[in-house]
Amino acid sequence: MNSDAKIEILSKLTTASVADVMDGKGVFSSAIKPIGSVGKVVGRAFTASSPPGDMLTCYWALNEAPKGAVLVIDGGGYTEAAIWGSLMTYEAQTKGLAGVVINGAIRDTMNIKILDLPVFAITSSPRDGTIRGLGELGTKITCAGACVQPWDYILGDEDGVVVIPFELIDRVIEKASESTEMEERIIRDIKGGKSLYNLFGLDELILKKEREDASIINDLIKDMGI
Repeated sequence: MNSDAKIEILSKLTTASVADVMDGKGVFSSAIKPIGSVGKVVGRAFTASSPPGDMLTCYWALNEAPKGAVLVIDGGGYTEAAIWGSLMTYEAQTKGLAGVVINGAIRDTMNIKILDLPVFAITSSPRDGTIRGLGELGTKITCAGACVQPWDYILGDEDGVVVIPFELIDRVIEKASESTEMEERIIRDIKGGKSLYNLFGLDELILKKEREDASIINDLIKDMGI
Protein backbone atom coordinates (compact mmCIF):
# COMPACT_ATOMS: atom_id res chain seq x y z
CA MET A 1 0.00 0.00 0.00
CA ASN A 2 1.51 3.33 -1.03
CA SER A 3 1.56 6.53 1.01
CA ASP A 4 -1.46 8.05 -0.75
CA ALA A 5 -3.57 4.98 0.03
CA LYS A 6 -2.54 5.12 3.68
CA ILE A 7 -3.46 8.80 3.86
CA GLU A 8 -6.85 8.03 2.32
CA ILE A 9 -7.57 5.43 5.01
CA LEU A 10 -6.23 7.72 7.75
CA SER A 11 -8.55 10.51 6.58
CA LYS A 12 -11.54 8.33 7.50
CA LEU A 13 -10.33 7.80 11.07
CA THR A 14 -10.45 10.08 14.12
CA THR A 15 -7.66 11.27 16.36
CA ALA A 16 -9.45 9.57 19.24
CA SER A 17 -9.35 6.13 17.59
CA VAL A 18 -5.69 6.57 16.66
CA ALA A 19 -4.77 7.81 20.14
CA ASP A 20 -6.45 4.74 21.65
CA VAL A 21 -4.44 2.40 19.44
CA MET A 22 -1.21 4.22 20.36
CA ASP A 23 -2.01 4.24 24.09
CA GLY A 24 -2.08 8.03 24.13
CA LYS A 25 1.39 8.41 22.62
CA GLY A 26 1.97 10.92 19.82
CA VAL A 27 -0.80 13.25 20.96
CA PHE A 28 -0.03 16.97 20.71
CA SER A 29 -0.82 19.24 23.66
CA SER A 30 -4.55 19.87 24.09
CA ALA A 31 -3.79 23.55 23.46
CA ILE A 32 -3.40 22.81 19.73
CA LYS A 33 -6.80 23.16 18.06
CA PRO A 34 -8.16 23.98 14.57
CA ILE A 35 -8.28 27.72 13.93
CA GLY A 36 -9.71 27.93 10.43
CA SER A 37 -12.98 26.72 9.00
CA VAL A 38 -11.54 23.34 7.96
CA GLY A 39 -11.32 21.14 11.04
CA LYS A 40 -9.44 18.10 9.71
CA VAL A 41 -5.93 17.66 8.40
CA VAL A 42 -4.15 14.52 7.22
CA GLY A 43 -0.82 14.05 5.50
CA ARG A 44 2.90 13.61 6.02
CA ALA A 45 4.93 16.01 8.11
CA PHE A 46 7.37 18.58 6.80
CA THR A 47 9.03 19.74 10.02
CA ALA A 48 10.46 23.07 11.11
CA SER A 49 11.74 24.49 14.37
CA SER A 50 11.47 28.26 14.81
CA PRO A 51 12.77 30.61 17.51
CA PRO A 52 9.78 31.65 19.64
CA GLY A 53 7.92 34.62 18.18
CA ASP A 54 10.00 34.74 15.00
CA MET A 55 8.59 34.26 11.48
CA LEU A 56 11.73 33.90 9.34
CA THR A 57 11.88 30.11 9.60
CA CYS A 58 8.14 29.90 8.92
CA TYR A 59 8.57 31.75 5.61
CA TRP A 60 11.51 29.48 4.78
CA ALA A 61 9.54 26.34 5.62
CA LEU A 62 6.56 27.53 3.58
CA ASN A 63 8.86 28.04 0.59
CA GLU A 64 10.43 24.59 0.89
CA ALA A 65 7.45 22.40 1.89
CA PRO A 66 6.29 20.15 -0.97
CA LYS A 67 2.76 19.75 -2.26
CA GLY A 68 0.62 17.50 -0.08
CA ALA A 69 2.73 17.92 3.06
CA VAL A 70 1.48 19.01 6.47
CA LEU A 71 3.76 21.81 7.61
CA VAL A 72 4.49 21.24 11.31
CA ILE A 73 6.24 24.18 12.97
CA ASP A 74 7.47 24.16 16.54
CA GLY A 75 7.44 27.77 17.73
CA GLY A 76 8.19 26.85 21.33
CA GLY A 77 4.59 27.39 22.40
CA TYR A 78 5.09 31.17 22.50
CA THR A 79 1.76 32.95 22.02
CA GLU A 80 2.45 36.67 22.49
CA ALA A 81 3.41 37.22 18.85
CA ALA A 82 2.03 35.53 15.74
CA ILE A 83 4.36 33.53 13.50
CA TRP A 84 1.73 32.68 10.90
CA GLY A 85 -0.93 34.71 9.07
CA SER A 86 -3.49 34.77 6.28
CA LEU A 87 -1.08 35.55 3.44
CA MET A 88 1.06 32.58 4.44
CA THR A 89 -2.08 30.45 4.60
CA TYR A 90 -3.10 31.62 1.15
CA GLU A 91 0.30 30.66 -0.27
CA ALA A 92 0.16 27.28 1.49
CA GLN A 93 -3.27 26.65 -0.03
CA THR A 94 -2.08 27.72 -3.49
CA LYS A 95 0.95 25.42 -3.22
CA GLY A 96 -1.31 22.50 -2.37
CA LEU A 97 -0.15 21.85 1.19
CA ALA A 98 -2.44 19.56 3.16
CA GLY A 99 -2.42 21.84 6.20
CA VAL A 100 -0.41 23.63 8.85
CA VAL A 101 0.20 22.89 12.54
CA ILE A 102 1.75 25.68 14.60
CA ASN A 103 3.00 25.31 18.16
CA GLY A 104 2.50 29.02 18.70
CA ALA A 105 0.15 31.84 17.72
CA ILE A 106 -1.31 32.96 14.40
CA ARG A 107 -3.08 36.15 13.33
CA ASP A 108 -5.55 37.30 10.66
CA THR A 109 -7.91 34.64 11.96
CA MET A 110 -10.95 36.07 10.18
CA ASN A 111 -9.24 35.86 6.81
CA ILE A 112 -7.84 32.39 7.52
CA LYS A 113 -11.33 31.10 8.26
CA ILE A 114 -12.51 31.88 4.74
CA LEU A 115 -9.64 29.91 3.18
CA ASP A 116 -9.95 26.22 2.41
CA LEU A 117 -6.90 25.02 4.34
CA PRO A 118 -6.69 23.36 7.77
CA VAL A 119 -4.70 25.49 10.21
CA PHE A 120 -4.03 24.31 13.77
CA ALA A 121 -2.42 26.48 16.44
CA ILE A 122 -2.60 27.39 20.12
CA THR A 123 -4.27 30.77 19.78
CA SER A 124 -4.16 34.08 17.92
CA SER A 125 -2.47 37.42 18.59
CA PRO A 126 -2.52 40.66 16.58
CA ARG A 127 1.17 41.24 17.32
CA ASP A 128 3.41 40.37 14.38
CA GLY A 129 6.44 38.17 14.96
CA THR A 130 9.99 39.27 14.30
CA ILE A 131 12.15 38.25 11.32
CA ARG A 132 15.54 37.87 12.97
CA GLY A 133 16.23 34.31 14.11
CA LEU A 134 16.78 31.24 11.98
CA GLY A 135 15.70 27.76 13.00
CA GLU A 136 15.90 24.42 11.22
CA LEU A 137 13.96 22.51 8.57
CA GLY A 138 13.46 18.80 8.03
CA THR A 139 14.73 17.68 11.44
CA LYS A 140 13.26 15.73 14.33
CA ILE A 141 11.26 18.13 16.50
CA THR A 142 9.29 18.03 19.72
CA CYS A 143 6.15 19.99 18.91
CA ALA A 144 3.60 20.63 21.66
CA GLY A 145 4.87 17.61 23.56
CA ALA A 146 4.88 15.21 20.60
CA CYS A 147 7.98 13.91 18.85
CA VAL A 148 7.69 14.40 15.07
CA GLN A 149 10.11 13.01 12.51
CA PRO A 150 10.15 14.25 8.92
CA TRP A 151 7.49 12.40 6.90
CA ASP A 152 5.68 10.95 9.90
CA TYR A 153 1.91 10.86 9.40
CA ILE A 154 -0.20 13.67 10.88
CA LEU A 155 -3.90 13.50 11.69
CA GLY A 156 -5.81 16.42 13.16
CA ASP A 157 -9.49 17.03 13.82
CA GLU A 158 -11.73 18.93 16.25
CA ASP A 159 -10.23 17.00 19.20
CA GLY A 160 -6.62 17.90 18.41
CA VAL A 161 -3.61 16.51 16.57
CA VAL A 162 -1.77 13.19 16.70
CA VAL A 163 1.41 12.04 14.97
CA ILE A 164 1.91 8.46 13.79
CA PRO A 165 5.54 7.39 13.25
CA PHE A 166 5.94 6.32 9.63
CA GLU A 167 7.23 2.89 10.65
CA LEU A 168 4.02 2.24 12.64
CA ILE A 169 1.44 3.52 10.17
CA ASP A 170 0.37 0.12 8.79
CA ARG A 171 -0.26 -1.31 12.24
CA VAL A 172 -2.01 1.82 13.48
CA ILE A 173 -4.46 2.15 10.60
CA GLU A 174 -5.26 -1.56 10.85
CA LYS A 175 -6.03 -1.39 14.58
CA ALA A 176 -7.78 2.00 14.38
CA SER A 177 -10.00 0.72 11.58
CA GLU A 178 -10.91 -2.28 13.73
CA SER A 179 -11.71 0.10 16.61
CA THR A 180 -13.98 2.16 14.36
CA GLU A 181 -15.83 -0.99 13.25
CA MET A 182 -16.24 -1.99 16.91
CA GLU A 183 -17.76 1.41 17.72
CA GLU A 184 -20.25 0.93 14.88
CA ARG A 185 -21.26 -2.43 16.36
CA ILE A 186 -21.70 -0.83 19.79
CA ILE A 187 -23.94 1.86 18.28
CA ARG A 188 -26.11 -0.88 16.80
CA ASP A 189 -26.26 -2.57 20.22
CA ILE A 190 -27.28 0.70 21.90
CA LYS A 191 -30.02 1.13 19.31
CA GLY A 192 -31.12 -2.38 20.26
CA GLY A 193 -31.60 -1.35 23.88
CA LYS A 194 -28.25 -2.25 25.46
CA SER A 195 -26.26 0.15 27.65
CA LEU A 196 -22.55 1.00 27.66
CA TYR A 197 -22.56 0.02 31.35
CA ASN A 198 -23.31 -3.58 30.44
CA LEU A 199 -21.54 -3.72 27.07
CA PHE A 200 -18.26 -2.67 28.71
CA GLY A 201 -18.76 -5.07 31.61
CA LEU A 202 -18.76 -2.22 34.10
CA ASP A 203 -21.33 -3.96 36.28
CA GLU A 204 -18.82 -6.75 36.92
CA LEU A 205 -16.00 -4.25 37.46
CA ILE A 206 -17.98 -2.28 40.03
CA LEU A 207 -19.00 -5.46 41.84
CA LYS A 208 -15.33 -6.50 41.95
CA LYS A 209 -14.32 -3.07 43.31
CA GLU A 210 -17.02 -3.22 45.96
CA ARG A 211 -15.76 -6.63 47.07
CA GLU A 212 -12.16 -5.41 47.16
CA ASP A 213 -13.16 -2.33 49.20
CA ALA A 214 -15.17 -4.50 51.61
CA SER A 215 -12.19 -6.83 51.99
CA ILE A 216 -9.86 -3.91 52.77
CA ILE A 217 -12.28 -2.55 55.37
CA ASN A 218 -12.62 -5.98 56.99
CA ASP A 219 -8.83 -6.33 57.16
CA LEU A 220 -8.55 -2.89 58.79
CA ILE A 221 -11.17 -3.80 61.33
CA LYS A 222 -9.30 -7.03 62.15
CA ASP A 223 -6.00 -5.16 62.48
CA MET A 224 -7.61 -2.70 64.87
CA GLY A 225 -8.99 -5.58 66.95
CA ILE A 226 -12.57 -4.45 66.60
